[in-house]
Parts: sequence; structure tokens; C-alpha cells
Amino acid sequence: MVNCIICHMMIIEGIDDKETCPNDHPVHGSCLIEWLIKSNTCPLCSEPYSPDVILRFEGYVKQKNQEKMNKLENQIKTEQMGKVNTITEKVIFLKSIETIERLVENQEYNLALDNLDSLGEFPLTNYKGQQIAFLKGKINFLRERYDLAINQLFRLVKEKFDFPDGFLYLGKSYEALGLNDKAKWAYERAK
Repeated sequence: MVNCIICHMMIIEGIDDKETCPNDHPVHGSCLIEWLIKSNTCPLCSEPYSPDVILRFEGYVKQKNQEKMNKLENQIKTEQMGKVNTITEKVIFLKSIETIERLVENQEYNLALDNLDSLGEFPLTNYKGQQIAFLKGKINFLRERYDLAINQLFRLVKEKFDFPDGFLYLGKSYEALGLNDKAKWAYERAK
């Protein structure tokens, strides 16, 4: 009884398919099929298998290689679709922000806030969350709801310290409430 040099399991004569390399190193036929996908040489001595052995398993090897290629192509397509979806989401978000800014210019503040709410919740660590928080703060400032503006804008600048427009509207809100020291603090950071 001999052992397969690939899987190290016993090769049972008459039951298992047995193949050998030119140096008589034994392998299971099923192990050799998988091995030929990687290499045409013996795993032990690196001698090439005879052409008739390789030819016997050629169809299976081609099929496995084709499956690998199909899997790789599908993976590439999936990655490309993911990138396209990401870009599409960004474009949709930016178009929504443009629409909201037009509503603000037309002093349709309630509709603008409703549109902002419809965009969903995003963390302030996220670009979308920062833009939404800024616009909510700006709209509340323009609606003369300074307390709400301060709440939104302070949370924003606390998370993203380099947001000059956030500090500007925060300073204006503090100033409108007569909190000049805090307004000065915010204006200094708006530069």
C-alpha cells in the first residue's frame, strides 16, 4: 500500500484512481486533477507529468480555469457597480443639497427642512451628516430660531473644527442672542 504525495492518504489498489509522475511518485487521480490546475509538474520532484496524463485531465483543468476567470470577471463587475452606485449616490445627494439651497434662497424654510429630513440620518463624522447639520443650523438662523441654530452648529463644529461657515453662523446666532463673548469666540474660528 502506498500513500498519495498530495493528500498523504492511502491509495487503495482497485478502488482509487492512481497516477504517477515519471519518477513513480503516486497520487490519487482526484488529487492530481486539483494539482494540475496549479502546476503540470510533480509536487515532490518537480518532473513534468507525461503529456498523456495531462491530456486526460485537460478538460477538467480548462473548466476550472474558466470558472476562475468567470468568478474574477464577476468580482470586477461587482466592484465597478459598487463604484458607480457610490458616485450615483453622491450626485443625488449633491443635487438634493442644491435644491434645498434654492429653497433657502426663496425663503421656503419649512420645505427646505422637510427635504433635509427626508435625506436621512448621517453621523457628523460623515460628509453628508456635516452638510445636513450645517444647512439645518443656517436655516434655523435665518428663521430666527437661534437656539436651534446654535444646537445644530455647535454639534457640527465640535465634530469638524475646520468648518468656517459653521462658525460664522454660530457666531451670528450667539450675537443675535446678545452673547457677544461667545460670538467673538466663534468669529475668530470662522477665519
